[in-house]
Amino acid sequence: MLRTNKAAQLKFLKNVIGSSQICRNNYRRAATGKRTIFDVENIKDFENNVKRCEKPVVVDFHASWCTPCKALAPRVASIVSEQRGGIHLARVDIDELTELALDYQVGSVPSLLVMHNGKVLNRMVGLQTSEYIREWLGRVINTCAPDCSFIKK
Repeated sequence: MLRTNKAAQLKFLKNVIGSSQICRNNYRRAATGKRTIFDVENIKDFENNVKRCEKPVVVDFHASWCTPCKALAPRVASIVSEQRGGIHLARVDIDELTELALDYQVGSVPSLLVMHNGKVLNRMVGLQTSEYIREWLGRVINTCAPDCSFIKK
């Protein structure tokens, strides 16, 4: 898929995932001007927008052919959006960025990593409910990144 613009990406995601939960608001910009939910384009993009981010970042390692990944994407996007810019979501396609997936020892998809200040705080593998993801993410942020806040729904 060529990444021509945000509107085309959203249309593609809606068709693939078949969910009305993904909307323009999920791809909004935080107060810093950076996108809170974004696709990682290359290793340099990952370095700049994930490893150097001052906010915690949920990294979603996924594949276009993975059905559980398609079901997980809107759940994670919704939870990150609830945080109003306090947490970011970086989506990494393992087929496009295989080297990055290997660097982070991603053996299966979907895999979620929580990173803060360039370090992996925790990881989760497989499809989970929104409630489980929300609770897990809250525990990780409150325990491993106490300087950050997690808004409980």
